[in-house]
This record gives sequence, C-alpha cells and structure tokens, in this order.
Amino acid sequence: MKMKHPFVLLLVLSMMITLFAGCGSSAPSEQKEATETAKETTDAVAQGDTTTTGSTEEVTVKILYPWGQGFFDNLFKDIDEKLPNIKIELVDAQAKLEPLQELNAKQIVPDIIFANWGIEPLEELGMIEPLDDLMAKHNFDESAIDPSILAYWRAVNPEGKLTGMPSSSDNYTMYYNKEVFDLFGVPYPSENMTWEEMVDLAKQLTGERDGIQYRGLEMGPGFSGYEALVPLLELNTNLTDPKTGEVLIDKKPEMTKYLELMKKFYSIPGIYDRDPEARKDYAFGKKNVAMIVSWPGYIKWGIGDPEVAKNMDSVPVPVWADLPNIAPPSGSHPYVINKYSEHKDAAFQVLAEYVSAEKQTKLAKAGDPPVLTDPKVYAEFGADLDIYKGKNIQAFFSREAAVPKTVSKWDQYVDIPGSLSKFAESDMNIQEFLRVLKEESETKIKEAMAKAH
Repeated sequence: MKMKHPFVLLLVLSMMITLFAGCGSSAPSEQKEATETAKETTDAVAQGDTTTTGSTEEVTVKILYPWGQGFFDNLFKDIDEKLPNIKIELVDAQAKLEPLQELNAKQIVPDIIFANWGIEPLEELGMIEPLDDLMAKHNFDESAIDPSILAYWRAVNPEGKLTGMPSSSDNYTMYYNKEVFDLFGVPYPSENMTWEEMVDLAKQLTGERDGIQYRGLEMGPGFSGYEALVPLLELNTNLTDPKTGEVLIDKKPEMTKYLELMKKFYSIPGIYDRDPEARKDYAFGKKNVAMIVSWPGYIKWGIGDPEVAKNMDSVPVPVWADLPNIAPPSGSHPYVINKYSEHKDAAFQVLAEYVSAEKQTKLAKAGDPPVLTDPKVYAEFGADLDIYKGKNIQAFFSREAAVPKTVSKWDQYVDIPGSLSKFAESDMNIQEFLRVLKEESETKIKEAMAKAH
C-alpha cells in the first residue's frame, strides 16, 4: 500500500495507529475493579488517574477509520476488550470534506477521527476539540511521547493547543544491500555518515557491472520524490511565511545549502534515472541499488520477502556536519476528538490506552514505529516479523528528531519533490531554479487563498 506513489509517502506511512487509557464506576465494588484496571493501564505515558467518575453504563465510542474492519480490529479490538464500560465501533469512512459532510447530514457523529488526509477538512467544519483540557482533567503525562510530533500538532493550532494525538511515528533510516557493496569492494556504511560523505560513497557504488547499471543511492524512485527532501527536512525551516503565504525559498540559506548538495548527487553519472517509468517505483528491491533512504517500514512493505532482505541492513540516516545526530522532525497523522462528540472523556480514555507502553509495544512488534521515546519500546520494533530479525533496529530510532517551532500551511504549495526532476535534468543554476519554483508556488498559493474566501 505504501508503494503506489512517492508523493504520498507520508499519507501511506500512517496506516497504522491511535491512542490512550482508563475507565470509571460508581458502586464501591465496581470502583475497586475500575481502579485496578486503571492502574494496569497507567505507565510511563499516562500517569495518574485516567478514570472518570459517574455512570457505569456502557458508552459507545465511534472511530472514523478508512481501511475497513480488519485493520480496525487489529488496532482497537484489544482496547475494546480492556475498557469495561466502553464499546468501540468503526465508522468506515474517509476524513475528507465530502464524506464528513455526508456523515454530518446523516447525524452520524464519530467521536474520534483519523485525520490521515490532513486536518483542513476538520478545520473547515469546526470539528476539532483540542486535547489540552482533557489531558489536564485526566492527569495525562505527555512526556513519554515524541516531542517532535507534539510540537508539530501544537504549531498548527492558532492558540498552540494540541490538535490531536499521534498515530505511528514517521521517521527515516538508510537501508543498504551488502551484496552490492561486496560486488564493488566497498566497506559498508558507518553509523555516523554526513551527507558530504554520502556523496562520495554513492559515487563509488554507481556504475556498471556485468552489463547491469548499479546506483549508489536512492532517495525516492529514480532519486526524486519525497524522500529526497530528507536533507532539507533536517534543516527544519519553513518555505513560506505562515501568516502571509509569502514564498521564502530564495531568501533561505537552508534551501541553497540543500540544493547545492542535490546538485552534487545529480552530478554523479547514472545515479538519477531519466526514464519517467522507472521513477514510478523503487529499484532497491531489485538489488541494483546499494542504499536507500526511506522509512523503517519500507523493508516490510517494499521488500516483504525475508529471503530477499537477508543481506540488507540499516544505519541511521546521514546528517549535516554542523547538525550532528539531528534527524527530520517526526511525522504522524493525528487522531482527533470530534468537537461535537458527546463522549469526549471516553474517547480520550481510548486514545490514552492507545499510547500506553503496553499498546505501543504490541504495535511496535508488528512493525508500526511507536510514538513513544522509550528505548524498551523501540527495542521491540519488528519482533513479530521475520523480515526484521537480525537487522539493526536501533538505527531507526537513534537520531534526535528536530522539533518544529512554526508550521506554515502554505508550504504544501511549494512542490520541491515534483520539481526535482526538472532540477536534475536542466542546466539551471540554483537561483534560476528557485526563481521558477517561487513563481509557480506563488500562483498556487494565490489560487488556494482565493478558494478559501
């Protein structure tokens, strides 16, 4: 599912998760049982009393999720069984504007919404209930959750409130194929490579052997696409002004620094594939690419076969020399509590249970990157999957994710991934490329602003 198109990487990476814990009771015997249950689910993530007082009547929490009952049960069935007074029910729909409007017209009110298509439709319909008050009410400790993710979902809120809880964490690693390294007689990559060192290494591993063209590095199919933004993401900068939408790429030294690096990569003969058909899919799995920068789940979804992957391993994603150990900000699509829900407390308990160490460990074992920063949870990643056995799992989580300070919704209209092929194939210098991209981006932003009014 994650392999359909490189530009939807972030969308498809997030197919997996949701969050939180607790329950409540009023009768003395029932209070004791509920308290014991709450203590079991309280851990490094949810400290303190996550129960709510009041009726023991069963509450149904409806969750909007777009991939059917099977995937839904994998995520929520155990939570349904664990919370005695809460029944969890699927609303099989997409969190896009029209489907949400149709549900509203039918008076179907999901309590939790998986916003994997972005929060704009929910903002337009006024359906977002920020979580800060619920977190305070339930004494929820957020300190175990990846601060990079929380910072992003606070930055998108005008008041700095938490828009939603993260699903799985989207981060990056670098896989390499030992067979290609051995063929070229090149030592395997180290744990602490810079991007400049990566240029030299990729150059050594790009060339023809026995009539087969090998490429040293792949960052998106054909060396274009979203993964090629990883060096820029590590620099953690906005491309546009969050308030005015002004395109800033020609004024940002980070942008020039990134494109200078990409120019070096594209100057390696043969590393970029000019065939548009070849750029529709990844080549690493065909064993003619030495390294690929991708997400931890790539080997699960993109390779799939443990036999094919037996000589593949990973090291942490390369870094900038002046920003050692800094990875791109962690991404995650949020689970949002619906402002119109009548069961916000129960919905929060479901989410609290979802980010408990117990639940996150289960999800990690199944190959879903956890949203917690607990090394014990990280260590369990992929434990239930043969394809991860013997792999350097620590490489997926060893870098420190950059923490976003501001987020501009206008950045999405600066299509760097869609423009990299033009940059790779043209004779334009960096400033010429930025000027053209800026003009194209300004037109898109003006159109988006016009539609919003």
